[in-house]
Amino acid sequence: MNKTKFKSNGRIMSKLSIVMYHYVREIEKSKYPRIKGLEFEGFKKQLDYLTSKFTVISRDEIIYSINCSKKLPENACWLTFDDGYKDHFEYVFPELKQRGLTGSFFPSRDAVLSKKLLDVNAIHLILANCTNFKFLADKIDSYCIAEGITSTKLSQMKNLFCMPNQFDEGLVIYVKRVLQHALPKTMRQHLIEMLFLEYVGMSRVEFSEDFYMSVDDLKEMNLAGMEIGNHGSSHTWMDKMPANEQEKDIVKSLDFLEEVSGPLKDNWTMCYPFGAYNKDTLEIVDRYGGKIGITTQSAQADLLRDNILALPRLDTNAFPQ
Repeated sequence: MNKTKFKSNGRIMSKLSIVMYHYVREIEKSKYPRIKGLEFEGFKKQLDYLTSKFTVISRDEIIYSINCSKKLPENACWLTFDDGYKDHFEYVFPELKQRGLTGSFFPSRDAVLSKKLLDVNAIHLILANCTNFKFLADKIDSYCIAEGITSTKLSQMKNLFCMPNQFDEGLVIYVKRVLQHALPKTMRQHLIEMLFLEYVGMSRVEFSEDFYMSVDDLKEMNLAGMEIGNHGSSHTWMDKMPANEQEKDIVKSLDFLEEVSGPLKDNWTMCYPFGAYNKDTLEIVDRYGGKIGITTQSAQADLLRDNILALPRLDTNAFPQ
């Protein structure tokens, strides 16, 4: 597997601040103001800050630096946007275009082509409409017990997942992980459908129609110089999938990217859903010509130190807004 690291001649300029964005919208004016994200006004202020303190560069400039062992600009910064939300086309794209900036956008194939509301977004919306996380967790536990999950197994999952982080309290993390991957797939799907209907008040199919960008949106952005990168097909935790299933998921997304942006010529990047990957994932990305892989590990990337296929990123909250 390619573990190539950046080699620079002369003064070392290998540090890269990769900024990670998800929801960027007029959140307070939206139907779901409790969903976590970055207000559009905050995004514009953050771009003001980033362009004053950093040199915003593109995916192609980073790949050129890696391939040719050329140093990066001082205070290099790369803007990345996950999940392919319609808000990225309506808010982010025009703002970047107006400022002469480029960014990399990572939609999931199934969300765009099938208009299928991804589990990750369904869970976000359930939580955004929930006012009592303990009640929600208890409801999930009751369902699990009725489906044959033992109380011992539930206790083990609570001990493992009910750990707060800088963004969420412990019960929220527990709900996310149980619905994302801890339960068997059939149980998870049924439970998400049931909770979404209860908390959001409509089916996932009804909700998803205008939630993600279209192929035409992505083509327009690509023609304007934005990169459309690989975020997998089904937005699944790669490290919890067999290698052959990971390969199918990644290759289907590559076919989708060629539909959007034409032949990739090995100049494609991989953004791992949930930041999750294993050695099989890295081997697959490398084998199919991926040049850069990005995770959700929180740190400034260093092309001299880090594996190019598993670079860390900095959350938008790490910068002034």
